[in-house]
Amino acid sequence: MLQGQTGDKGERIERVARLMDRMAAGDAAAVFELYEQFGSAITATVRRVVAGRGVTTLPHDEIEGVVIEVCIDLFGRAAGWSSDGGAMPWVWAERRIANLVDSVLGQHSDPLDVDRVDATISTPPNAPSGGEPEVLDVLAIAARRRPECALLADALGSVATERDRRVFLEVGIQASLGDRSPAITVGALLGMQPDAVRQQHRRVKQRLRRLAASEARFAPLADLAMVG
Repeated sequence: MLQGQTGDKGERIERVARLMDRMAAGDAAAVFELYEQFGSAITATVRRVVAGRGVTTLPHDEIEGVVIEVCIDLFGRAAGWSSDGGAMPWVWAERRIANLVDSVLGQHSDPLDVDRVDATISTPPNAPSGGEPEVLDVLAIAARRRPECALLADALGSVATERDRRVFLEVGIQASLGDRSPAITVGALLGMQPDAVRQQHRRVKQRLRRLAASEARFAPLADLAMVG
């Protein structure tokens, strides 16, 4: 799912700045896009911090978990970052990343079971992981940290099947990335016809809108770009 880190530094900072501005404004979808577009760069920072702790191995799922936590954490700190400083947000927030890493390492104060280790710090940071979290897993982690994500997760769980939830989220992410044909992209990803993707996405979106209009608890969903 992670996209390549393309473009020169100026162009990348502009893209990051747009995402950070959206997060500062409360757009939770930008968290997913940050992970999609810059997950590899954030992973490299996380691995560098881990290596600086003298740890040579750490399970891949732990590394990925920290990366996702970083994206979510930056959501709450987005207003404090400025592109004028020239540092990417994950570099700017490296001390916070160190705290997240330390919390993970604290769970492994005993020697790691080598049978559980499926990735090492020596792995090139941009190498394909082959085990990136699915979009539903990312939402589940985000739901533990952000109330709007928890509300979206609850709403999707009440109106859509697991496959339809994934279709809805994948289409929303692709559309927000500027994909002019998200149904084609998602159809290829999920093995579906584009028309079926469009229909499922439309149905889920309509159900979410009805839920937001009929139940006060879900009213804030109407303000989310993915739903409104």
